[in-house]
Amino acid sequence: MKKILITRKNSYIGNKLDEWLSQWPEEYDVEKVSLRSDNWEVENWSDYHSIVHVAGIAHNSSDKSLESLYYEVNLDLSVQVAKKAKSDGVPHFVYMSSIIVFGTKEAVITKETLPNPDNFYGDSKL
Repeated sequence: MKKILITRKNSYIGNKLDEWLSQWPEEYDVEKVSLRSDNWEVENWSDYHSIVHVAGIAHNSSDKSLESLYYEVNLDLSVQVAKKAKSDGVPHFVYMSSIIVFGTKEAVITKETLPNPDNFYGDSKL
């Protein structure tokens, strides 16, 4: 059985992934963790096969007063979570980003499309 930890207890994407994986209860054991407090930092993640990191700010804003918060949550927190997963020996880390890393004007995204964020939200997710 694969043990999977999803970061962000009540995220839409995390809940949908959990729902989809629940089709195979004998194959996947899914748990979720909130990152809103510092409790996660002292938890032992060594029993997990995968961490799926979906926590982040997911709303496109042009309010410059929020820029540092976007970087704190979407970049700094993501790096901290990845480092913890690595230090705890988790073999698989999935970072769920956003299509916004390609900018707001791209109509079609292909494997050749290069990231080109045109605002701080997109940049913080890249």
